[in-house]
Amino acid sequence: MKSVFVSTVGVSSAAWSHVQIDDWATWKANNHRNYNGDEDAVREGIFTMNTQEIVDHNAGDSTWFKVQNQFTDLTEAEFVAGYLNFEPSQSITNTSGIPVYEDYSLKAEVGDKQWSVSPVKDQGSCGSCWAFGAIAGIEGSAKQKGGSQILSEQQLMDCTSSAACSGGRADSAYPQVYGKALYTQASYPYTARNGNCHTGTDSGVRISSLTRSFAKSGTMSQLASALDGNPLVVAVGASSWSSYGGGILTGTTCSLNHQVYATGYDSSSIKVKNSWGSSWGEAGFIRLARADGNCGTSGILSDGGFYPTVSSTVEV
Repeated sequence: MKSVFVSTVGVSSAAWSHVQIDDWATWKANNHRNYNGDEDAVREGIFTMNTQEIVDHNAGDSTWFKVQNQFTDLTEAEFVAGYLNFEPSQSITNTSGIPVYEDYSLKAEVGDKQWSVSPVKDQGSCGSCWAFGAIAGIEGSAKQKGGSQILSEQQLMDCTSSAACSGGRADSAYPQVYGKALYTQASYPYTARNGNCHTGTDSGVRISSLTRSFAKSGTMSQLASALDGNPLVVAVGASSWSSYGGGILTGTTCSLNHQVYATGYDSSSIKVKNSWGSSWGEAGFIRLARADGNCGTSGILSDGGFYPTVSSTVEV
């Protein structure tokens, strides 16, 4: 069956004048879904409702647009339960002795700062965003030192948590692997489920400290200032992100449920690396409007930001 196209209007017209809209059969084939009997009918109903919301949103006057993607046959409750499991209230302990620094000094914005970071990954249907945010931070810090290691989220999940798909937070995991061997993703592959801690190929990368450089409840200008120095692991409320296709997302919330990696900024947005694959959003990234109201766009101002410092046992 053929795909159809829906033209949008308003500020979106130049950037996303045509958004592809697939019918149910085409979408299932493209997303490798196969439902039987009543389940197919139920999923088609959810898909049809979500698709209509996409069409209606794109016909309005917005700075961002929606698309069909791997989440289009999920209810909002299913999406939140399956993918958004950051735990903001989780206890942060430091029994390992990892040095923790605070550096909230303000730097002059350079206008447009975009860090080069490791490739986007996909957490799949497991609430392991905290592990992906944590590893993105380690890979990013290693990359600044000239490294290109791709590290294992599964190791962090298996070796620091007993319920890895049910939630966590990166700065609770870092102390547990402080100074320890971090394994390559190739030798310790991702399974999207809880597993037993085991060994892999040592990447040579070690966490040597943790620095908090953006305070909780700061401003967008302070966040941009912190991003001048380093990309940052941050927390957001991503319940409205499921159909994001591109543009600058708006909307504030103070309810946090997702951990991601802020990689830069410009005069109108903060750029964030997500963990839902490179086909989601803008090649796996999202841009959040620079808005100070309440907790900031998607709550990005609520929980502060931090980065790990890394060393290496081999030349990187």
